[in-house]
Amino acid sequence: MKSSLPYHHVTHTLFNISTKRHSSSTTLDIFRNVRSAEQVHSFNAAQLKAADDKTQGDVFPWLKGLPEVIITGRANSGKSSLFNAVLGRKDLIKTSSKAGKTRRLDFFRVGDAPGKLILVDSPGYGDRGRPEWGLLFDSYVQKRKELRRVYITFNARHPINDRDQQMLAHLSRTLFEALSTSWASSLESGNPRLPRITQIQPVITKADHLPASMTEAQLVVDRLKKEVHNAVRDALEGSETGRIGVSSVELAKLMCLPPLVTTLKMNPPFGIENVRKNIVEACSITG
Repeated sequence: MKSSLPYHHVTHTLFNISTKRHSSSTTLDIFRNVRSAEQVHSFNAAQLKAADDKTQGDVFPWLKGLPEVIITGRANSGKSSLFNAVLGRKDLIKTSSKAGKTRRLDFFRVGDAPGKLILVDSPGYGDRGRPEWGLLFDSYVQKRKELRRVYITFNARHPINDRDQQMLAHLSRTLFEALSTSWASSLESGNPRLPRITQIQPVITKADHLPASMTEAQLVVDRLKKEVHNAVRDALEGSETGRIGVSSVELAKLMCLPPLVTTLKMNPPFGIENVRKNIVEACSITG
């Protein structure tokens, strides 16, 4: 339900349901020069299909080993608009009212050259998604060593549906298999080490459509948080998480982070600095 209260009441509500954070100087430095962000590569399903079937390594472009984050979401969940705002641009990532606009992986360098990190925009999922787009996304998540975090957007106007739950379950299992493979490889090398866990970061978009009541808005956010976590936990219950010495319940807690709350309908946009800080933290950039 969209709020009919004055702007300052909506702002007050959102500030109270969102974790209050302050941007570090590192975050500001990386995103200060908005013109420095640029697309540096793209990769589509045809290129993946053309890759040698025997290739076991990374078939995606070498981008100087910079840490990467990838964004996905149900079609028309506002992911492209959100991350244009994160990059301080209006049209760097193409947006459209029609589902299926993004059909490839687009790689964007963030920070002054040679860059600090890479943001990857991926095709959305849903009724108009295509199997080859899913294979492209899966291959990236499974093989990309530079991947640090997966951001998945949810429109505050719509509850989680079956497509969302299926995507979360599939993503959780895919991330676990990559984690398990990394652990097995370290054992075989004779140098066992705890693998880094690639985390899922839910992002609620269009939060101006949350109820005006802080209590009711918090209930919506808490319900989404619970549904996302449960989808991840349930998916991992069927996996052999004991292979890496952790229970499915504990792994779900480590893998799935609490949702960030955002809206672009305010001036300045709400929650963008929190998303920026989250990306910097995911990429372990300290200076």
